[in-house]
Amino acid sequence: MTKTVIVGAGPTGAALAYLLARQGLEVTLIEAAPDFERLFRGEGLMPSGLDALVQMDLQSLLDQIPTQTIQRWEMLVEGCPVVQIDEPAGLQTTIVSQPAFLKAVVAKAQQYPGFRFMQGSVQALIYQQERVAGVRGNQAGAMQEIAADLVIGTDGRGSTLRRLADLRLQRRDYDSNLLWFRLPAPLPVPQRSIFYGFIRGSESLGAYSSWDGSLKLAYILPRDTAFDWKNLDWPTRLAAIGPDWFATHLQTHAAALEAPVLLNVLFGCCPRWFRPGLLLLGDAAHPMAPIRAQGINLALRDVIVAVNQLAPLLKANGTASAIDQALAQIQAEREPEIRRAQTLQQHEQGQANLIAQQPLLRQALRLAAPLTRPLISRRWLSRQKDLRYGASLVRLAPDFAPDGLKFRMQVDNPTLDAAPSA
Repeated sequence: MTKTVIVGAGPTGAALAYLLARQGLEVTLIEAAPDFERLFRGEGLMPSGLDALVQMDLQSLLDQIPTQTIQRWEMLVEGCPVVQIDEPAGLQTTIVSQPAFLKAVVAKAQQYPGFRFMQGSVQALIYQQERVAGVRGNQAGAMQEIAADLVIGTDGRGSTLRRLADLRLQRRDYDSNLLWFRLPAPLPVPQRSIFYGFIRGSESLGAYSSWDGSLKLAYILPRDTAFDWKNLDWPTRLAAIGPDWFATHLQTHAAALEAPVLLNVLFGCCPRWFRPGLLLLGDAAHPMAPIRAQGINLALRDVIVAVNQLAPLLKANGTASAIDQALAQIQAEREPEIRRAQTLQQHEQGQANLIAQQPLLRQALRLAAPLTRPLISRRWLSRQKDLRYGASLVRLAPDFAPDGLKFRMQVDNPTLDAAPSA
């Protein structure tokens, strides 16, 4: 039987390992971190990501872990709402505890005899006749070699496998990093299901309630910033960007605001996602900008396409040549949607930068908001369609869909229904 090694137990690797193990395949999932209780940033599931979980039969896990649904989007310029719109019906954007989610997916994978979870770090690739044939890594201080017919790198934007395989990342322009803040004090109940975007002066801030009730704040930090962000009175500075009720909340709980964590945005796509015997998926192949939480959602869609292409070959003990041809097909199928999403992310960031850099535009938006808000809100939501639902149709092949479920695309709202088979 063919053997697959997956390096990186984030959402991409865990979901892929689960689906392959469910097909009776031998899969080793390797994770360098000692546990899942670390700082995860990808906790937003858009409808496209939720859609993928439905197809994988993993959506029920969300009922077992902490979540927070986003039911409304509001964007304020100079304290005045210019976008106010409800989350559309159907699958709704959901904030999840990623550590809890990963534990649950790995637990499901462990129900299958072919699945093995290994905590250790990969340090080298094993080659046979110029084809990747396994990995060499450190587990509990001892070096191990694990042979594999296929190695898949799902180890995130700082991918070790990308470096070891010498697969170059082609970076896209992105002129900002993020400062992440966490305020344990929950917002008042009416505000907890709303995602906020604030622009005041040249400063921009995103705010939402996370799965644990805490307030998460994302401050846009231009790469050419000159101030010492580590030594600022952040409660006062952040409070000044939002409306009065937001300022009051931050000032009331200023002492509880946690120190900022810098996210250096890595944004781009590998021109080539594979080598013979090795494939990159998710952020390892195409690290996304933080706008609209695309990383986890596109990665889950990568998983579906990879399973469609690889599972039949792996189950049939396909030749190395056939497997390698499938790797190229996976990239060919997924790359157009990835590049489309990255272009849209650049456009969205450009729009926000334009507003932040143009005082007269901000003033015009504020003054015209009572008249223009409904139109701007509808146009804004329309622009989000491909970022919310995906730019291509991604469906798990019927042979790999869970028993007892059928899938149907709704014409008026591209989400999946799951219903018992007749």
